[in-house]
Amino acid sequence: MKRALIAAAVIGAVFVGYRTIRGHGPEAHYQAFAEEILHRRYAAAAGMAEGLTERDLEKLGSQERIGAGPQMFQTLFPSRFRIESKDSGSDGTVIVHATQTVLFNPVGVESAVRPAMFATLKQVTTLRKSADGWKVVRFENQFEKMDSMSGR
Repeated sequence: MKRALIAAAVIGAVFVGYRTIRGHGPEAHYQAFAEEILHRRYAAAAGMAEGLTERDLEKLGSQERIGAGPQMFQTLFPSRFRIESKDSGSDGTVIVHATQTVLFNPVGVESAVRPAMFATLKQVTTLRKSADGWKVVRFENQFEKMDSMSGR
């Protein structure tokens, strides 16, 4: 019984450690940054970046790249992310290739439970570790497709 409790405690500690490390790495920073861009909070996103201004980020905005633009989004749900690859540069940068799936309801569709539509964006994000943590130094945001959730 004592060994089982010790084993459970060790497994729990490893899990918590993994979640903590994963929650503060470049992938987590990229995801938080991409969500800020999606929600058009460019000042917050610029605070997570180095060398990218609010105006730069507004030009890269996710809502602006999807379909008819910001006027089509009534409700945004939390995005889904798929990290396709992560490369480390010789200069200490990390390049994350990912797909952000934006889940939303267009204007006129009322549902607080589940989204009616989705759009996918292919993103390439370069991050650099600084004294303040990870910072985005380059962000590419390319619209791929949009469809209804019933067609998925």
